[in-house]
Amino acid sequence: MVSTLSVLGKYGQAHGTRLNITSGAFNESGLVFNMAERAGQFYVGDPISFELLSTFIEIGQAYLVNNTRLGIPAFVQTEGIHGFLLPNATIFNSPIAYGCSFNMDLVQQMAVAIGEEAAALGVNQLFAPLGDLARELRYGRVEECNSEDTYLAGEVAYNYVKGLQSKNVSATVKHFAAYSNPEQGLNTGPVHGGERELLTTWLPAYKRAIIDGGAYSIMSAYSSYDGVPLASNYHILTEILREQWGYQYWVTGDAGSLDRLASPFGVCALHDADCITLNALPAGNDVEMGGGSFNYLSIPSLIADGRLNISVVDTAVSRQLRAKFALGLFEHPYTGLPAAEWDSAIHTPTNVELARTLDRESIVLLQNPTKILPLSKAAKVAVIGPMASGWMNYGDYVPYLSQYRGVTPLDGIQAAANDPSLITYALGCERWSSDESMIPEAVAAAQDADVAVVVVGTWSRDQNELWVSV
Repeated sequence: MVSTLSVLGKYGQAHGTRLNITSGAFNESGLVFNMAERAGQFYVGDPISFELLSTFIEIGQAYLVNNTRLGIPAFVQTEGIHGFLLPNATIFNSPIAYGCSFNMDLVQQMAVAIGEEAAALGVNQLFAPLGDLARELRYGRVEECNSEDTYLAGEVAYNYVKGLQSKNVSATVKHFAAYSNPEQGLNTGPVHGGERELLTTWLPAYKRAIIDGGAYSIMSAYSSYDGVPLASNYHILTEILREQWGYQYWVTGDAGSLDRLASPFGVCALHDADCITLNALPAGNDVEMGGGSFNYLSIPSLIADGRLNISVVDTAVSRQLRAKFALGLFEHPYTGLPAAEWDSAIHTPTNVELARTLDRESIVLLQNPTKILPLSKAAKVAVIGPMASGWMNYGDYVPYLSQYRGVTPLDGIQAAANDPSLITYALGCERWSSDESMIPEAVAAAQDADVAVVVVGTWSRDQNELWVSV
């Protein structure tokens, strides 16, 4: 198939785009434009209705299959580390929590459920799981990691891949590789380490998911390792991943990550798409995700000028096509169910009960020396802390406004008590605040109670609020 693709068709496979939903009106010219130049994948992680999502996915896939010369369907992508990213899909607990369950059967059942919910609306690729290790607690994405332990992180990721792909939904193992120990704890910061640490500490968890799990795709990291950007790291993306491990499928950059080869890495000049492409593509970064400058649009001119060998492009495209064939996309480009069947596949009572079971299995009791737990239903309880009331803290990668739906810790404790009037609440402080003026009130509430339940933690935002920096 690669040999029959035009150069235009090849670089179209090397790009992804976004299904941009505004009014819900069909934009035919936008569809034609995007599917000509960015036809390999499209991202659909927007807070829209089941109807809009499934309809536009079906339109996009039908256009590719019926209105392009070779009829190559797209990967339809969204997030899914602990649930299909769509309003009213089932939200499971965060990876750092379900890693604490040590229950790989439940993790795999969760991934099956996530895959079923995604496939029911036509989504066939999720950006999950992580192979990253939780080694830097200042790093703002610890909750996305499965564990600090190499073995456990790999087992969780492996079982996620096996469960998800059993439903013909592609996993995308990320963030390859050694991403989660950045300098100063800053997300996307450089990671310092040597070859032995790379091979013995960082890579085993990824390998377990990618090779043993058979993951159909990988996402390279924003960061650098030992001074070399991961998006153009030939040693990791080709010498290790391809030549040593024998990986046959495709690698995508993260959203806008290839632009970082210009700033902050300084490998290329700003907006030098030729330089960025010549550094990333031959290194083994097969596809440029949307969200950036679409540097791979320079592929045709680089081939024409003799600066990029067509065989490099052919190799990259063949890796993605191989995954599409393996996933069965050519036989079943659209997997969405009829609307009448959505309720039987998405947020079902079975999936909700699975989420609850995984929650229970994930609870870790650090100590209970004076037998305070379990609490008496007749106890006078002071619930304290900004994370106890007003919103849910489901973790990141959750649907828009979902933090305002659910049973908060305060709600749950009041419901469980024999007399809800015995349950008091004190805020103590605001989230992300150094204001201590409310702490005396919290202290007084604790002193007046039999026991205090203090609910603290980091504040995760839903995706829409994160991206607009609310």
